[in-house]
Amino acid sequence: GTLRANESVTLTASVTETVTAIHFDDGDRVEAGETLVEMTSAEEHALLEEMRATLDEAQTQYERVKSLTKQGTAARSLLDERRRQWDTARARLSAIESRLDDRLIKAPFAGVVGLRDISPGALVEPGDVIATIDDLSRIKLDFNVPATYLSALHPGSVIHAYSAGWGDERFKGAVATIGTRIDPETRSVLIRAIIPHPEMRPTPG
Repeated sequence: GTLRANESVTLTASVTETVTAIHFDDGDRVEAGETLVEMTSAEEHALLEEMRATLDEAQTQYERVKSLTKQGTAARSLLDERRRQWDTARARLSAIESRLDDRLIKAPFAGVVGLRDISPGALVEPGDVIATIDDLSRIKLDFNVPATYLSALHPGSVIHAYSAGWGDERFKGAVATIGTRIDPETRSVLIRAIIPHPEMRPTPG
C-alpha cells in the first residue's frame, strides 16, 4: 500500500514579486490562515493606509450631506455625488486589499511545512513553488485487495499495517472507503484506510 497525508498542498506564487519576509522554517507546524511568506512593500502598505483615510473622509462627507439633505439645505444631486465618491473609495480600497492579499502566502490548513527553496530577496513568478504543507494528524493508506475478499471488508474493518522503515512496529487503523470499481486487469479493488498519526510516523509516500 501507499501512505498519503490527510491533506497535502503545494503553495505557489500568483504574482511576479520579490519575497520580503519568510515566517517559517523547515518542518514547522503552522495553523490555518497563518501567513508564511510576504511579498509586499512599504509603498503598498502606505497606499492602503491612504485609501482607508480617503474612505473614512468620503463616508464622513456623505453622512454630513445626507443630514443637510434631510433638513432641506443641500441638493439631492450633491448627496448622490457624495455617495458615488464613497462607493468609489470602497471599490479602490477593496482592489488594494486584493493586491496585498495576492502577495501574502497563507496556510490553507493546519499542518507541517516541508523544505523551503526560497529566501528573502528572491524574485518569484506565478507557478513558482513557495512551500509544501501536509496535514499529518492522520494518514491515509491506499491498498488493493483481490475482489474475492470484498465480502469480508466493510467500512470500519480494523487493519494493521507494517513499514520496512519501522521494523515490527504495528500501526492500527480502520477501513474508511471501499472503491466502487474493480480493476478489470488485476481483478482487485482499491481500499482506503485511515491510521491515526499522533507520533508522526510512518511517513507518507
